[in-house]
Amino acid sequence: MSKKRKKRPLRGTRTATQSRRWLLPAIGLLVVMLVLLFATTYDSYASVYDAEYVGSETCGECHTITYQEWKVSPHANMTRRPTAASVVGDFTDGAWMLPAEARQSELDDKLPAARMYQENGNYYMALREPDSDQYVPFKVDYVIGYQYRQVYLTQEPGGVLRRLPLQWSTERQDYFSYWNFQENSTPYLHDLWAQMESGNSAWNLFCARCHTTKLTILDTDPAHTDVTWVDAGIACEACHGPGSHHADYFQSNYVNRIVAFVNGRLRGEPVAYIANPPKQEKGEALSVCARCHGPDVTMNTLEVYRTYEPGYSAEGRINDLSPYFKQLALEPGRVDPTVEVWADGQPKGIAMIFRSFIESDCYAQAEVRCYDCHNPHNNKAEAVPGILQPSAVSNDYCLQCHTHLKNRLAEHTKHEPGTAGSFCYDCHMPNEILSIVTGVPSYTRTHLMSSLPDPQNSAIYGLENAPNACTECHADQSVAWAVEQVAAWNDVVGE
Repeated sequence: MSKKRKKRPLRGTRTATQSRRWLLPAIGLLVVMLVLLFATTYDSYASVYDAEYVGSETCGECHTITYQEWKVSPHANMTRRPTAASVVGDFTDGAWMLPAEARQSELDDKLPAARMYQENGNYYMALREPDSDQYVPFKVDYVIGYQYRQVYLTQEPGGVLRRLPLQWSTERQDYFSYWNFQENSTPYLHDLWAQMESGNSAWNLFCARCHTTKLTILDTDPAHTDVTWVDAGIACEACHGPGSHHADYFQSNYVNRIVAFVNGRLRGEPVAYIANPPKQEKGEALSVCARCHGPDVTMNTLEVYRTYEPGYSAEGRINDLSPYFKQLALEPGRVDPTVEVWADGQPKGIAMIFRSFIESDCYAQAEVRCYDCHNPHNNKAEAVPGILQPSAVSNDYCLQCHTHLKNRLAEHTKHEPGTAGSFCYDCHMPNEILSIVTGVPSYTRTHLMSSLPDPQNSAIYGLENAPNACTECHADQSVAWAVEQVAAWNDVVGE
């Protein structure tokens, strides 16, 4: 039986398969042409500036991975209602006695100044009245923080969220009188009550802007301070600005998403209708960090920082705090603000940590940015390729710029590779920033990134007034030894 021969298509005709081969590229080309057309004719992404805040949950609908990462971060959980999961202080049978130097009566020796307890699902801090055995209970309505210390707020009838005088120190695992510890003053019982009446304890007015997103103060009277916020905590729009136009644009159709990809990824243009720090000028981008992380705020700039909002202004410019980064010289004995500068003019207090950074050449002459090392979406996770890598022992980030040192690290550091002192930050970012906010004095790394450790200043002013990197590690050695050691190295300044 003979086999049937397959019919061949007539010349000049195409099979379905061949047609599909042409159809798909044609469609793809059409899409690309449309995208390029839209991308070319599309007016500036920053053309509408009246966006509204939409809340972090709306952001999470698209940015799922980042949202979930942020959701468990300290930023997200800064301001919370008191629950078994959020309260870290002892409210089971908590009590706080006045320290010996603050006791002025037999009652002070016998009775706690405060009791912390739970009742009917609520948390209470009860303060004892002076010269009395009676306690006045204050219901805890919000808790602030949890990593280093926890603040407790009670809401008064007039709307004020009043900061209670005792806070929980995570390191001490005990309560302490925060403001007395800050001022190095005696926490008498009458002083604790006086703190409850101070305008500074109206958390709504003086602290809430850095612990919430889009805080709106409805009344500025310290006795009647109603406020609203979009997110309790440091949420997406606290750094990226209001997102309603951004969300509407991307959710309206898929073409907009493709256009945004072309403009953003291929052309390097700003992200549609939202502030995105990597696409911003350095000062603009870091304004969101500076606002709360040690910007050296003075009385002259206090209102500027308090009213700053991220994102675009009504005129279409990114709101920028960088003109206010340096308002006063770093001079010892400054009174505005106080005790923030070492005797040799180096930044001292935790409220100066960002100021220390902008004093550095890494800020002035390079493009070093906070989020190179600190992950803003999970502010306890290390960023890559920053120096805060999981090993915490890497010079890779610094060597991206200081390439001439890559093959001569041992010669430069005078320390064996892989040991303390061989890492850039050991000498150029020593622990010289004093923090007393946790109830335990501690030091964190300065971000000044000075050219060389200078034990000579410690010799001039005293180690307690001008610390240095050398004796931080070599605590068993004298300042004179450190001075001689550095002189003997005869290293090149500025490397």
